[in-house]
Amino acid sequence: MNILVINWRDIEHPEAGGAEVHVLELFSRLVDKGHYVTLLTTRFKGSSKTAVQRGIEVLRLGRTYTFNWEAPFLVRKLLRQKNYDCVIDDVNKLPFFTSLWFPKVKCGSFFHHLLGKTVFGLTNPPMALYVYLMEKLYPWGYRRVPCCTVSKSTAAELIEKGFNKENISIIENSIDTNHYCPDSSVSREKDLLLYVGRLKKYKRVDIVFEAMSILKKQGRHLRFVIAGNGDDMERLKQRCKELELEDCAAFAGFISEEKKIEYLRKAALFVNTSEKEGWGITNVEAAACGTVVVANDAPGLRDSVINNKTGLLYKENDVESLASTIKKLLDDKDLTKKFGEEGRLWAETFSWDSSAQRIEDWLLKTVCGN
Repeated sequence: MNILVINWRDIEHPEAGGAEVHVLELFSRLVDKGHYVTLLTTRFKGSSKTAVQRGIEVLRLGRTYTFNWEAPFLVRKLLRQKNYDCVIDDVNKLPFFTSLWFPKVKCGSFFHHLLGKTVFGLTNPPMALYVYLMEKLYPWGYRRVPCCTVSKSTAAELIEKGFNKENISIIENSIDTNHYCPDSSVSREKDLLLYVGRLKKYKRVDIVFEAMSILKKQGRHLRFVIAGNGDDMERLKQRCKELELEDCAAFAGFISEEKKIEYLRKAALFVNTSEKEGWGITNVEAAACGTVVVANDAPGLRDSVINNKTGLLYKENDVESLASTIKKLLDDKDLTKKFGEEGRLWAETFSWDSSAQRIEDWLLKTVCGN
């Protein structure tokens, strides 16, 4: 197959995240299987116009804020140059509606998660309203399009919005469990909490500081490493200062994969407080390293943590529940040992090779109808 994928960013983009990892890991494996993959995406400061990433041809032709309107014209140009068997919209914040522009072309779409009202914590009010209203057009634009999503939570949201259940396939994100694995030579650091990810307001990292403050008053002093960048960093630093936790928190900024794994192996607990995710791949990465996860009982996160088996879910957005959950796990070494072992076994069921095979089947049988 000749496959054209449209995504806002590629893996080398400074703001690349889970969606970009998803594209790279799955479609590079399709290249290995003999398929040809082109990724149409946006430019960023210092980027080249073209690149090759593990066999994927990357074309950086769009602009950040207008890409969804530019995409149809760019796709039309590419279709004149090559006969693509299918075009895949990676719907991440704003849709491309490729199937409406090109009704004679086989099209499919990926949905990682829906932002809903959480978008108002991501950007300025006019832009947030724009994205919020565009999301309401998803059922209209993709009602007859084969859709693939990464979790039951997102599938349920799509169905609630009017999508046809029969058009939705669920193929979870995966990880490299040879890379993400426990290391018996690394000792867990007592009372060390870890967060890895983008620093956005809807990620609610500030609630960890509030839970730490509650536990501090109870005599438990925790340390917290925050690994990642984002526009919420300064607010988080200010909140940390207000709660007099500056000596307990370390903002590590962007870190390498190797450093991330090092932290995951050292941490007593991995904490994920996001209000909403498509899947929560960092939860699975932590589990693969034998690290117990404490996560918000929110869409996506409740899919990537098996409550009372690979970790614990705390009451949605509730700081008191978060504090008591952290305390429960840190006070019960036998429980954390059990959850760590169960988490590793569960993480081993998620393989990029397996997911790529399922994606290939979905493209051939559902999208292209072969």
